Amino acid sequence: MKGGDKEMNGYVAFYKGKRAEVYADTKLEAQKLAAKELKAKKYYDVMVVLAEREGRQVFQTADF
Repeated sequence: MKGGDKEMNGYVAFYKGKRAEVYADTKLEAQKLAAKELKAKKYYDVMVVLAEREGRQVFQTADF
């Protein structure tokens, strides 16, 4: 999905055992979009993780 002249980032959102994928320019925007989709009362209760940037997959790793 494209926003204006640049591609939007892909995010995966989690809320109470549910999962949603959204595209947005910022993490906050993704969190708010996902909250609507997942029917969360408060957008800040939704956890959002970056999954795609500029059309390329992003990997998240834990640093222990």
